[in-house]
Amino acid sequence: MSTKQISALNAIRQSRGRFFGLYTTKGEVMNAQFLGETDSYIHVFDRNNRVDRKLAKTSIKSANIG
Repeated sequence: MSTKQISALNAIRQSRGRFFGLYTTKGEVMNAQFLGETDSYIHVFDRNNRVDRKLAKTSIKSANIG
């Protein structure tokens, strides 16, 4: 993983249940809420589509927490 991806994951972990913008390497953008993680995956709630999503950590491009 790149340093940008690692930085995004650290920010997501510290979001404390708040919603944030999540950008993936496939070009998807979602308003997400962090639910949990495993060694290879991150579990988020996608507010736009109202579904729980399981994403590979390597597929995360960046996160916008504001």
